[in-house]
Parts: sequence; structure tokens; C-alpha cells
Amino acid sequence: MKLNDIWGYGQLFGFSAYEGFNRYDNDLILMTMKDNLSFRCEFKDEWIKINFSNNKDEVIYKNVMSDFVVAEVNKNSFVLTFADCDTLVGTCCRLPKFVGEFDLKITSISDSHKIIKSKNHFLEFIYVKENGLFRFLIHHSINQKLSKKEIEKYLAKDIKQLIEHYKNYYFSMPRCNDLKYEKLFYKSISVNKVNTHSPEGNIKYFWTTPDRVPHRHMWLWDSGFHALMMSRFNIKAAEDSIIAMLTQIQKDGFLPHMANPHDCSDVTQPCILSWISYELYLKSHNKKFLKNVVSYLDKYLTYDFLYRDYNHDGLLSWKTDPNDVNCKCGESGLDNSPRFDFDEDMDCIDFSCYFALDAKYLSKIYKVLGNKRKEKYWKEKYIKTTKLINDLMYDESTHAFYDYLYSKKLSKFLTPASFLPLSFGLVSKKRAEKMIEVLFDKNLLCTKFPFSTISQKDNRFSNDMWRGGVWINLNYFIIRGLKLYGRSDLAKLVRDKTLNFVNEWYLKTGCIFEFFDPLNKVAPFKCDRKGKQPKNPDYRIHVHSITDYHWSAAFVYLLIQNDY
Repeated sequence: MKLNDIWGYGQLFGFSAYEGFNRYDNDLILMTMKDNLSFRCEFKDEWIKINFSNNKDEVIYKNVMSDFVVAEVNKNSFVLTFADCDTLVGTCCRLPKFVGEFDLKITSISDSHKIIKSKNHFLEFIYVKENGLFRFLIHHSINQKLSKKEIEKYLAKDIKQLIEHYKNYYFSMPRCNDLKYEKLFYKSISVNKVNTHSPEGNIKYFWTTPDRVPHRHMWLWDSGFHALMMSRFNIKAAEDSIIAMLTQIQKDGFLPHMANPHDCSDVTQPCILSWISYELYLKSHNKKFLKNVVSYLDKYLTYDFLYRDYNHDGLLSWKTDPNDVNCKCGESGLDNSPRFDFDEDMDCIDFSCYFALDAKYLSKIYKVLGNKRKEKYWKEKYIKTTKLINDLMYDESTHAFYDYLYSKKLSKFLTPASFLPLSFGLVSKKRAEKMIEVLFDKNLLCTKFPFSTISQKDNRFSNDMWRGGVWINLNYFIIRGLKLYGRSDLAKLVRDKTLNFVNEWYLKTGCIFEFFDPLNKVAPFKCDRKGKQPKNPDYRIHVHSITDYHWSAAFVYLLIQNDY
């Protein structure tokens, strides 16, 4: 079993809800920095760096995982891991240095016990010396110091046993089916592990986040993608994460695109949770889960066609914000796509496809539950929406689907959304064959790292998010569609190219990224994110492609396992 041993900026380090209680607010979540064994505590209101090494040290990394690091520093042992969500324990050969975003006040209780007070947080650092090394603990709190009994308990922790416990988690996972990507495989599991949260506040179930820095929240379609991965090794966690999202539903059926233990947003996101819920059922055969979620799924889809079919033509439209230059359509999940630069209102090809897909799978759920009336109702919705998509949104001259403007014209703006009818099996085989030819046109979306999110012929083509950047979830959809229409050869080609490029940047950085440069010339760290990067970027808000991104890790896992 080859675990990650690559050090680099941007890797998340935190206590997982798989291991016990953790928090949304003011949790001790760290990020690795560029310098050796340098970590930054990423609090919502400030940061504190902890440096265990300097540039002159010889450091050999053995494991760099999301909740433990094992290394050698000048041939001395270094270990850092979590005793709980607030407490780090480990061994080192040199006492760490602490640096704050704001001035730190360091108070010595004794030579081996210090309080590091920042603006809104404090860290308690305590150590004992054993066999030439320092055994230490670092405890985070807002206002409460450890008791003598708690200090003794943490310092008595068997660190070797803790590390073995964390390693055993990876030993318990399904075996990697493609040894070429073994380290990347376990890295993807590590990213999943760190981006999990305990029930808290308005969220009564285990839940997931895209990345604990900077997003932190629970997001709608992200939760579905994460669950798809988790269903392969922890079906209960997958089911709970879907229920966590669905229970944020409001009385009228509105489901927010983002929620946290205290609040939620006022826009929704792609409706994929019926499809995901059915996929989970195929793994577990747990009818109780379907019974628990079916009413939420029904209300949610009903809300979409009641409140997002603005012109009542049977096709759906995203709610947009034309005044937000950087995120005109956060509801679509494609925040800054040039598709939404149009001033004219339109029926959206992706929303309509997601609705058709989810109606199809909601019908299947009702069939499992024996409700023939509802099964028939949602099947008819699926058939009707699919027909409208094919009748109104397809262009015979370019062999692709587009947004349908309210003026009864097609936008003719080519993106991977143009191929969702192929991905979801909504088109005839004859149409699919023509669409596949367009999809693999090297002058359009089929870039060196396929597939760009706008055409290379567009003067806005770049590596900025949805204005050209490559996203693994869309590649996964395309692979599914290619297999569905009998093109396993092309599906394998896309799978292999996707993994090769993701792995290339992982081996260079230790990270799995949110999105990638379609030409594969620019490192993801250098890709723009909703505009040009400033000269002195604040990486807490990630003005580049986000590191250790959860849904990318989920699809990397599935692609490595050839699991579509």
C-alpha cells in the first residue's frame, strides 16, 4: 500500500468526522505550506503558522496524509497527528516556532508549557523531553486552558499506536484496481476523509464539504458526488450525507445550494440527488433509505418545475444574477461560464437534462417502493422533458445541444453542457454518433487535457474556472455517455488522459485540484479563478484552483477503479 509521501503547499490536515466529533466553527484545520514541515492553522478570522523545520534541514517524508505526517528530520523522527479535533500530538527534534497573522502574545507557564495567544484564538504548547526528542501536544481553544489531568492524558498518548490506527483506515479500503495510480488512489481517500463533518446545529447528520478551506459549507451537487465515492466503501456515511443535504429543504420544496449548521443560501443547484440516491440503493439494497428520502426528492423536483420554468414551456431556467460579474449563475454550479453573459433569458440545456435524469431515477425509486402512480407520473415527466430537449435544443448543423433563448433561438454557445444529453442517454444512437465527432474535434473542446469548458475558438478561452478550465466531474459524465453508446474505446481514452494529467500535477504538488489548464501548460496554482490573480494573493480564499478538492478526489477514485 503506497500512501502519499509528497510534501507541498495546499494539502489539508484535519480531524475527520469518520474518527469522532469535529466542528464547523473554529475547528483546528491546517494547511501545509511550501516550506518543509510548516503548517498554517486556517481559522475563519485569522491564521497562525507552526514551523517545525528550517530550510537547512534534511527532511525525508514517509507519509503525508490528511491526519498524520511521518518524516525524518536530519535522521531524527518527526510525527504529527491528531488526538482529537482540537489537539495535535507528536514528536520532533526541534521545538516549533509560531507566527501569527496578528501579533502573538506568548506566555510561559513553565519552560515546557507556553500559551500562544492571538487575536481571537489561543494555542497551548506543552512538551516533555524523551530520548533526545520532544514529545509534545498543541491544543487549540477560544477561551479554555487544559487541566492538569487533560495534559497528562494527551502526553501519555501512544503516538505509534495512533499512527497505526490511522493507517489501518487505508488498509480497510477496497484495493486499488490500477497500481499505476496507487498513491493517487489513497490520496483521493485521504481528501475524502478530511472533508467530512459531524452533525451540528441545523445539520443533524454526518455531512461533507468540498474543502474545509476555504468553502467549509455543505453544497448540494457536491454532496451527491462525494456520496457516489463513499458508497463504494462506507454506504452509511454516503446515505447520511444525502439525508443531511435533503433535510435542508424548505416547506415549498426549495433546496439550497449551500448550507452550514447555522444558515443556508437562497439559490439551488443541479438536481442530481434522485440519481445518486438510486445509485446508493444499488449498492446497499436498503429500501429504508429510499423511503426516508423519497418525499424530499419529490418535493425538490416539483419545486424545480414549478419555480424554474419561468416561461412555462416545460424546460428549466437557472436563476441568474446579471450584476455579479464573477458569478452570474452560481445556481448552475458553473459560476462564471460565458454561457450566462447573454442578456437574454433562456431555457438551460444542463438544468433541463439534470431534471430529466432525476425524474427518470425518481420514477425508478417509486417502482422499488411499489408506488405505481408516482412511478408513472415521474416517468412521464422524464419522457416529456427528453422530447422537448431533443425537439427544441438540438442544432442539426453543428450536431450539439444549446441553451434555448426565450426568443426561440439557440444560443449556439458550445460547452460540455451541450453533451449532457449524450451523457444521460437522452438522444438517439444516430445523433450520438454525430455528437461524438464534434466532441472530439481538436479545434473545439477536445484540448490537450480534455475537455475545456468553452471552445478554443472563443476569444474568452482561458484556464479560468468555467471559461476554459477542465473539470473532472464533466469528464466523468462524458465517459459514462461514451460507454452508454458503445464507445468504450473513447471512454478509456478520456479516462486515461484525465488520470495521467491529474496524476502529473499530484506527483509535482501532492494535491488533487479543483480544475486544470486545458492546454496543460499552466500549473493549477497559476490558473485564474474568477479573474486574474493579484500580485500578492491571499490563498485562504483560493484565487487559484482549490487544493485537495473533494469532488475531484471522488471522481479520481471512481476513474482509477474503472467504476462508472
